[in-house]
This record gives sequence, structure tokens and C-alpha cells, in this order.
Amino acid sequence: MLVPAGIALAPAGANALLIDAGRAQFVLASRSKLNAPKVDVNVQLAIPTVPATLNDGGWHHVAFTYTAAERQVRHYLDGKLQPLPEKGGFLPLIAQLTSMRVAGDGFTGLMDEVRISGAVRYAADFAPPGSFSRHRPLPEPVITTPLLARAADGPIAVGDRKHLFVDGILLEKQEGVTFRVNPPVEREATDFRNRFPWEPSPRFGSTIPDVCSIWDEGDKLSMLYTNGGMWGGKPHAVCYAESSDGLQWTKPELGLHAWDGSTRNNIVLRIACQGTVIKDPRPGVADPERYKFVAWCMNRGFYVFTSGDAKRWQRNETIALPFDPDGSTEVFWDEQTGVYRGFFRALGAGHPENRDYRAVVRTTTADLLKPWSFQPSPAPVWHVFASPKPSGGEFPIIACGGEVYRMKAIKYPWAPDVYLAFPWRYKLDKNIRPGSFIMVSRDGEQWTRYETPYYLESGWALNGRTVLEALMEQGMVRRGDRIWQFGTVRFTEHAGALYGGVEHEGGGHDRLLRLTQRLDGFVSLDAGPEGGSAVTKPLTFKGSRLTLNLAAKGSVRVALLDDAGKVIPGYGSSEATGDSVSQEVRWTSDLAALEGKPVRLRFELKDAKLFA
Repeated sequence: MLVPAGIALAPAGANALLIDAGRAQFVLASRSKLNAPKVDVNVQLAIPTVPATLNDGGWHHVAFTYTAAERQVRHYLDGKLQPLPEKGGFLPLIAQLTSMRVAGDGFTGLMDEVRISGAVRYAADFAPPGSFSRHRPLPEPVITTPLLARAADGPIAVGDRKHLFVDGILLEKQEGVTFRVNPPVEREATDFRNRFPWEPSPRFGSTIPDVCSIWDEGDKLSMLYTNGGMWGGKPHAVCYAESSDGLQWTKPELGLHAWDGSTRNNIVLRIACQGTVIKDPRPGVADPERYKFVAWCMNRGFYVFTSGDAKRWQRNETIALPFDPDGSTEVFWDEQTGVYRGFFRALGAGHPENRDYRAVVRTTTADLLKPWSFQPSPAPVWHVFASPKPSGGEFPIIACGGEVYRMKAIKYPWAPDVYLAFPWRYKLDKNIRPGSFIMVSRDGEQWTRYETPYYLESGWALNGRTVLEALMEQGMVRRGDRIWQFGTVRFTEHAGALYGGVEHEGGGHDRLLRLTQRLDGFVSLDAGPEGGSAVTKPLTFKGSRLTLNLAAKGSVRVALLDDAGKVIPGYGSSEATGDSVSQEVRWTSDLAALEGKPVRLRFELKDAKLFA
């Protein structure tokens, strides 16, 4: 156990290992009151140590052993045996040990690693071991495409990257054009239904599970989903399903975990609640840790599980964050900044007058398998679970224009500089989540919100029933020039009858949808029949071709301008029309002649959408 000199006197407990205020000794204390017969026990065993060492402000290796045959406790400080305390014995434990607390109220120091063994590890002086962690630092990531949002002053070095028109970061001026949200072009109900006893129960408002993630394996799609644990009125189960087209789903018998005595099921974990799966693209990640499931474990906090096949999971050796967000988290690797980004719910964050206000906070970490950092709060926010909420200023808050239930954030895989989120809007007065809107970012930290129209809306009919809740799920899959996303539609209010709301036939008709979106089509720069224009900031490029992703009933005309805003000869307005994800713009002069030179692009749109 590595303990710094800043450790403080812990409060007396029923059974505790304490250190006194002067750090001159540890105290093994046992205090309890037994009612039958009435006995007060107050036993303390002083264990000498070296106060000068524990007060030097450094890290130290502290070890304690107990040899039953000798009735002797031994204490080692940095591998050196300290004077022996008095001999004594231990009584057998009565009842079952359900939890053990490390540190606690009044603890002001830090702990790095704690190891508890069933054997005496040290019988004499020893060289303190290094880390027992099986994880080693990953190679420093190489950033090949820095964020445009963090570019230095001067012409923007666009290079040969694709640019999505989800906002005006590249524009210097615009007139008669607007950024417009484009909901999916198609939505289809899948055949995914819960039919097994370990899956979610309609009694608690929905037969749709908490979908952790859906991801692409090339020849198939994979999904992890949970039964909601306590919210489903049954023990936790995380399950696996797969599909060739996202519409027809199968649930293979994996034989990994038992349910009611049988392993004929698709369960892959029994101890996690809700979370996100990523197939980690970070260079240097070991194959057995390629898949990562970042999960909220109820009454415990955030943990990371690793797997080489997304079916056989191992919990990481340490907790990621000691918070209870009352819901899942989204995590992804950001190759443009070399960090993992996480987003999760924080009840009451930024709204001390309403501790139930559903907000979203963000964090970053360089290594998912090490404890994630946060700003310690002098007043942690406690709610109904055993861990504090991440609501006391530990993390930056994302402004979402009201309450949101989930953030559903990702790093867009098919263009740099694009972060997308599809938050679930929550309406407290109606206890309903009527739709998912879209937010965009250029760095994963500062977000722009497009509230209307909802990206996935309620109010429409499916199989003769009106959709009351429309919720985007985690994951994108590309097939050619189309992107598949997934969403849940529900015909009940939030939690249905459990929360006293409307519930149609126990939620048995709720469905998982496959949504089809145009490549890069989430937001576009639009102009109506009256026309509009936009001019970029000065930029430099690399290459000899300019292609547009556009849908133009009218036209999009592109010209190249010099520093003075004048059209460069040979690069006047060139027209592009039609509907294409890769329409080339051609000029009378060779575009390669301007490579590396500062230029502006002028777009003139008429009854057209410009996506990228």
C-alpha cells in the first residue's frame, strides 16, 4: 500500500487501522457494543512507525502482516521492518463481510495501490515492489491532423481534409443562408424484441433494453444491451446480439454465464448496469483489450471492462471514477487530441436549487485503464445511492438549453474536426422524453445546439400507435454513401406506470429502429430559391480537386478569391448541380497551381443544400 505523508487521522470505527495525528504510530482498533450480553469492546494495538518518514511529503510503501501461529503483527515501512507491537489474536468474523471501506471521512491523503493477500508476503526486510498493475503506459499518440478549432492565427491550413458544414467555423461572412438539421432520410422498425426472462420486463415500462452500443464488425453488426438491473426488477445482465443488416437480430447461445441455473443464453456480464462499448482504435492497444465497455456499476461507480472479442469480459483492476451518475456514459477515443472523452449525467449540476435537474458533464483521460482525474469537491453531492453524484463542480458542464437525459456523443468517424451528440430532451412537467436533438462541436468541449427540428421526433404513428418518446442510441455504421444509426421509440411515458405515467399495454410495443442518414448529412448550409452566399476565411489547401457533397434542385456555384476578395482569374464561379456526395467542381485553370497559397472560397447557393 502506497500512502503519502498527508494521511490524516481517520475516525474510529468498529474495526479500523488508524494513524495518529502525529504519525508516530498506527493503531489497530476494535470497538463495538454487544447487546446480549451487554459488552463494550474497546481494544487498541499500537504499531510503531517512523514519523519523520511519513511527514516528509513523499510517497511510501506501507505493509502489515499477521502470522497466526506467532500471534504477531509486523509492520514494514519502505521495506524495513519496524519495532514489533505487542502480540495478540483475532476472533473469527461473525456474519458476512459485505463491504470494506478504504479511507473515509477525514482522510486527506492519497492512495495509489492497495493489495490484500491471504498469505504472509513479507517475512523480513525487502525491496519495495513496483506497481502491481498489469497495464503499462501506452505509446504517446501521434497527432497527424490537428484540430482546426485550435489552429494558429493566419490562413487556416485545411490541407486535404474533408470539411462538414455543421457550423460556421470556416466562414468569414454569409448572407441568405442558414444551417439546417437534416433528420434521417429513412426509419425502419427492426425485429429486435425481448423474449427471455433475463431481458427487460414490460412491467417496468418498456420491453426495449438499455442499448449500450451498436458497432460495425465488417460482415456484421454487434450490440451490447442490458436488462436495466434494478430498474428492470431483476439481477443485472448484459447481453450480446448481432445482425447482418441492422434489421434482423439474433441472440447466440454463448454458454458464459448462468441464469436460473442454465448457461443457454446470450449473457456476457452479470455485474454491470449501463454504459458504452468502443472498439478502441488507439494505436498500441493490446488485442485482449481492444474492446472496452465503460459501465456504471450501481452503488459502485464507473468501471472499465476489457475484452478481445466483446463477449468474454474482464473488469479492470481499478475504478475509473467514484461517482454514481444514475445512468450510462458515452466514451470515445479522440485521435485529434490524443485523449479519451467521456460524457455523463450529473443531477443538479449548475442548478443547486434543483438537485434532480438532469445536466451533462464532460471529462477527458489519457488512459481509460487508469483512474480518471477530476476536480475534488469540498461538498460532494449525495443522492439515493452509495456514491456521490458528479454534480459538485468536479467536471465542466455542457450547456444543453434545458434538461437532458443522455448526451449520446461521438467523434464522427468519416471526417476530422466533427463531434456529434444526440441528447434526449427531458420534459419534467410531462415526465417525458419527446425527442432527440442534435449538437455539434469542433473540439468536443464547446458545443452548438440545434433544438429544432428534433433529429428523432415523437408524435408519429408506428403500427397504429403514437410514439411518445424518441431516443437516439449509441453507434454509427457506414454502408457505402449511407450511415445507419439506431433509435428507440416508446409508446409509454418515462418509466410508464412505475412513475405514475401513461403506459400502453405494459410497453410491450416499444421498438428499436434502424435509421438511415446520408453520408455527412446531419447538418447542411442551405439556401432557398431566392439564393444566398457564404465566403470562407483565408485558407490553404493541398491537392488538385475540390469535391462537394450537395443536394441542389437549383445550383451551387464556387469561386476562388484572393486576399483582396477579388476573383482569381481562371477560377471564377463554377456551377455544380444535382444530388451527389462527391460532385467535382471544375475550373478552366488547374487547381493544383494554387496549392499552399492563401485563398477564399465563395459559395453561391440557390435552392440547394451543401453538406461538405
